[in-house]
Amino acid sequence: MTQICKFNELPATINNGGYKKGHWIVWLNLSVSENTSAEKVEGENEWKYASQTDRLVLNDNSVSGLLEEADPLHIALATTEEVEAILKYFHAENDIESWRMLRKAQVHGYDNSDKVNCFYLGEQPMWLDKATRVGLVNSLNIEKAVGREKSELWAGCHKIEISVDVALQLLSALELYAKDCYGVTASHIADIEGFQTVDELRNFEISADYPEIPVFPIV
Repeated sequence: MTQICKFNELPATINNGGYKKGHWIVWLNLSVSENTSAEKVEGENEWKYASQTDRLVLNDNSVSGLLEEADPLHIALATTEEVEAILKYFHAENDIESWRMLRKAQVHGYDNSDKVNCFYLGEQPMWLDKATRVGLVNSLNIEKAVGREKSELWAGCHKIEISVDVALQLLSALELYAKDCYGVTASHIADIEGFQTVDELRNFEISADYPEIPVFPIV
């Protein structure tokens, strides 16, 4: 499970946690940030760096073994420099197939993150998966058929009242957004599969070409 860890020194991207009972343990530190707070609260601001850290227990001490256990959402956070550090740890920094595996994992993780799976209804960030979108269209059409002009959407415990017609338009636009994002992801995977050099994979930007997150007014 990924958690925020704090350090007094800049942490390595990946650390050896030892070999126990036939498994390799590694610590993966990504998205490292520096503590720039000027305020000093005793016991809270004595750290210099923080990272999103995961402890992984690997069956196989390899890039593929890492990817079997790592959360793609976490892997997606890795910068190119961090990807290189991971590959160097496994002595695979010049191995094109290892680069390919990591980049594909990053694309899938990014595709499932809130960098893509998000829209705003007013100021409220939300996401609706495919099944929920289809279900809402059906229920909204039923509401429209019986003459209702208003409906409601829920974001956690937050209720949002919205025009039935506007909600149907929103869902149509959201479906197109999701389709466009799927197309970008599929294109990225095809590009990664087609690359023939490490440099092409090193310079690949996993976040490129995705459409802007939609923002819908509440009416």
